[in-house]
Amino acid sequence: MLEIKNLSKEYGNNLALDNFSIKMEEGIYGILGANGAGKSTLMNLITDNVTRTSGQILYGGRDILEMGEEFRKIVGYMPQQQGFYEQFSAKAFIVYMAALKGIRGRKARQEADRLLKLVNLDDVAHKKIGSFSGGMKQRVLLAQALIGEPKILILDEPTAGLDPKVRIRIRNFISELSKDKIIIYATHVVSDIECIADHVLLIKKGRMIGMGTPSELIDGISGKVAEVTCTKEELNKLQQKHRFANVSQKREGLTLRVVGDDLPAEYKRVENDINLEDVYLYYFEYLDEKKAAENETASDETEDKHHEMTGDNSSDVSKENI
Repeated sequence: MLEIKNLSKEYGNNLALDNFSIKMEEGIYGILGANGAGKSTLMNLITDNVTRTSGQILYGGRDILEMGEEFRKIVGYMPQQQGFYEQFSAKAFIVYMAALKGIRGRKARQEADRLLKLVNLDDVAHKKIGSFSGGMKQRVLLAQALIGEPKILILDEPTAGLDPKVRIRIRNFISELSKDKIIIYATHVVSDIECIADHVLLIKKGRMIGMGTPSELIDGISGKVAEVTCTKEELNKLQQKHRFANVSQKREGLTLRVVGDDLPAEYKRVENDINLEDVYLYYFEYLDEKKAAENETASDETEDKHHEMTGDNSSDVSKENI
């Protein structure tokens, strides 16, 4: 079991991760959040690439800082971005990374062959990484994360830059791996995890604002999703009213799908077709906009009360002064 207790990380005055706690067992943990939410900070803390401000990370009841190299050997990490040795071939790079994990010689070469075939790069194993596309480089990063069959696999935006066919293949492969591993899969792309995650964590501004199975999170916004059919001429006006909405083309015409607590009565409620995309829009878009509107209203009311108490009418311009 991997257990994170009250984990925090500060960068100057910025609290990148705030009192984060969770227990993880075998399975896929999808971490959803916008860019800058704290996902990469969490990944880097678990891999001990950055120093925590406070809290604990335990594996099997032992702090990973005490375990040191013993812990690093059972962790595979695919960072969001990594500098490559551009002159290395794909196979040479995997062999090099294997050596850093204590795997050398024939075993390292066999491991490189196995992993490059797994990510569909075996036909370019001896070509230089510098000649690869962005998607191919992502697959090399995934391959090196799997060296030594790690117990914990940490993936930070693993399908970024990949075409749809390869994305599906990698998602399916990751799903198969989860039978005997803890997989932490950080992304802001809902489709990457909606079909494979056993648990989904919602992170905003360094804090976990929700967690559950996909079904539990979907049930949590029951009654908060609706659709309205419209013409192209009506669409622009509706989008101004509902800033965060999805538009799709259906047989009956354009359909605007919206989320919220107080949806117009004339909109058709969605009951059996709510998905994680709706969950994302509700927690990361709608609630932010709602809070901003409430804060603006509260600020206006405070200012009005101040004017009433002080008799300050300086903002009013009388006709005599025009």
